[in-house]
Amino acid sequence: MITDTFGRIHDYLRISLTDNCNLRCFYCMPDEKYAFAPAAKLMQPGEIEAIAKIFVAAGVKKSG
Repeated sequence: MITDTFGRIHDYLRISLTDNCNLRCFYCMPDEKYAFAPAAKLMQPGEIEAIAKIFVAAGVKKSG
C-alpha cells in the first residue's frame, strides 16, 4: 500500500505518456518556458508496463 506523509492511502496511478500536451495545465507544463523532452528520453511501452506492474504489486487499484 502507498501512503503519503499525511497518512493518506493512494490506490491510483497517473501515467503521462507524452509531454506534448497543449492544455498548459500544471501537470503537463508547469512553466511558460517548458522544453519538451526528446523522444529518446521518453519511456518505452515495456518500461511503462513494468513500472505499472510494480505499482499494482504495491496496492494500486486504478490508473488514469
